[in-house]
Amino acid sequence: MNVALALFVVVGFAATLEFLNLPVHAREVGEHGKAALEVFRDDERSDREKEEALQHAAGQLFRLLGILVGGSALALGGPLLIVWGLERMGVGSFMGTLAVLERIDFLVGVTVVGGIGYVLVRRLRSG
Repeated sequence: MNVALALFVVVGFAATLEFLNLPVHAREVGEHGKAALEVFRDDERSDREKEEALQHAAGQLFRLLGILVGGSALALGGPLLIVWGLERMGVGSFMGTLAVLERIDFLVGVTVVGGIGYVLVRRLRSG
């Protein structure tokens, strides 16, 4: 039962990440970082213009940080909260589920299967 609950946590985490569009937001962080670097390299801008542009970029990055931190906490906390609730109802074990989530064989297995699934889904969406 603990393995099934651990799989539920992993799938719930991945589904919540996708539902909240967190990978897209993470890519936005990279884009904003590159744009900020371009501001530094722009010799045609005055220091004042650079400062204003970087302050705007910092605001955007701070907003994205909030989205990523909050979304990640929700993505992990939600499934774990459900497992905790199930334990309270006498179904499964919260600590047993955490123990499964920490096992190297489980981590390797879900990483391999998840990676293959990710590649297949990307190919189906783009093809």
